Amino acid sequence: MPRRPVVKKEYTLGERVYLVEITKGLGLTWKHFVFNIKASFRKGPHTVPTCWQYPEDRREIAPIFRGAHMLMLNEKGQELCVGCGMCAKACPAKCITVKRGKRQEGEEDKYAGKTYCSTFEIDMLRCIFCGNCESACPKGALVLGPGYELAEYDMESCIYNKERLLANYNEAKAEGKLKPPQKPVPVDAPPAPKKKPAAKKGAGASAQKAKAPPKAEGKKGEDDAAKGKTEEKPAE
Repeated sequence: MPRRPVVKKEYTLGERVYLVEITKGLGLTWKHFVFNIKASFRKGPHTVPTCWQYPEDRREIAPIFRGAHMLMLNEKGQELCVGCGMCAKACPAKCITVKRGKRQEGEEDKYAGKTYCSTFEIDMLRCIFCGNCESACPKGALVLGPGYELAEYDMESCIYNKERLLANYNEAKAEGKLKPPQKPVPVDAPPAPKKKPAAKKGAGASAQKAKAPPKAEGKKGEDDAAKGKTEEKPAE
């Protein structure tokens, strides 16, 4: 591949000193500084680009925000997850581990289905928060909640187990930040193939007879002659 020729640009005296460009940059910085100083004295919630005093001042997140995962419960307090593993199959990062267990007698008030997830782990260090697990869940049991404070001091704490996921649900429910369930996407059924009209038996038999080629007369005579020879007995 041919290289492009190097073109040397000749700078003027003002460009070589950089005074003009430095003055322009300082003017833009001073303009934003004065604007933010004036906006900080306004009353009410901040609606301008200013610094948020976190953690005392927290922003409101969007309803479709995808944060920390949580396992959902129904109105009776039963776990909705049946341990089918669809979320683990749909995860592109392969960070979900699910093991299924069978519900025993006397556990009907704890689990909604006949099966449940005996083990549920999510490696938050590998998760990309795409939301495929939430969309793939047939029971709506796994939801990406509003929690965004995910920093930990060790790697083991970044692996969310079942108890941690249920605790996230209880925390979001207590704060009134549960997201509404996703509406199922309507899928139109494919059109049924058109059936060919069945031909009548009489018409089909007559058509087959008509299609059969007629036997040649010469061949018929030869067959009769051969049949006569076989019937003749040799003279004693």
